[in-house]
Amino acid sequence: MKSVLFALLLGAALPAFAQDNPRVLLNTDRGPLLLELDQQKAPNTVANFLTYVGDGSFDNTLVQRISRNFVIQGGAFKDNLTAITRRATIRSERGNGLSNEYGTIAMALSGNPPNRDSASSDFFINTRAGGNSSLDTDFTVFGRVIFGLKTLQTLNNLPLYDQSETPVRMPVIKKAVRTTGFPILDLHTGAWYDPDNSGRGFSVEVAQAAGGDEAGNSPLLVVYWYDYAEGRQIWTTGAAPFNWGDSAVTLNMNITEGGQFGADFDPTQVTSNPNWGTLTVRFTGCDSAVFSFDSELGQGEWNMQRITLPTRDVCVGQ
Repeated sequence: MKSVLFALLLGAALPAFAQDNPRVLLNTDRGPLLLELDQQKAPNTVANFLTYVGDGSFDNTLVQRISRNFVIQGGAFKDNLTAITRRATIRSERGNGLSNEYGTIAMALSGNPPNRDSASSDFFINTRAGGNSSLDTDFTVFGRVIFGLKTLQTLNNLPLYDQSETPVRMPVIKKAVRTTGFPILDLHTGAWYDPDNSGRGFSVEVAQAAGGDEAGNSPLLVVYWYDYAEGRQIWTTGAAPFNWGDSAVTLNMNITEGGQFGADFDPTQVTSNPNWGTLTVRFTGCDSAVFSFDSELGQGEWNMQRITLPTRDVCVGQ
């Protein structure tokens, strides 16, 4: 058996966790990994992991080890190769009924044989199709990947230096944040529509505010809303900042009216109303969302579906 210093992720084969379990988004430069942590079966391990998440220790860190079709490992180094500041080690919670199945996350250990009570910041995610049940004796499983299996496959298949488990270009966890529901992701960019009304659609863009840093710490949601209601066309636009990990954002929508196209266009006839109303966008999955509004036209709520995705992104199999 390969010696391990890493953490695993659990696949869909695991029993469903409780709905009130905490979730963490690992937003990597190769795609998102959304984790659900089992605080009932591994309370101390989950609390330890969330402490590192909460103080930003996992932001801009490396996935420094890829043992193909076995595990991927992170939680040790910043992207400048300095070590993460580790806290005191925690006691093992192995034997909690959670197994090292595909897509589960577990704590890494030091020593050979492993010291079961040596877990600190290092974690690993299991990438072996049949799971790694042989690790259950020593390593504490405390959660699973519930979205991002495509990302997990991408990480597993990255090029490695010859005869090593070191990626040629180490993936970076840009941000690790707690979240509730389904978080806003880059891949929510695209066209969305109301399946119950063919005249209603939205163009959504998850962007970076001008002047934002390279780490993407100034995310912005931009929405263009087109509608045909009560015999008239409506076009509104809005933008609002949000924090990574948010699942919903409320935008003030601006509407312009008047004026004609072509040779008859007169800018003095165009009026703008920045206080027309608000639109709240709440994502419930990769390809589903609830859009609700409160405006001069009244109030409403619609279940929306996406039409397009960013190039090379998929929702199926995530």
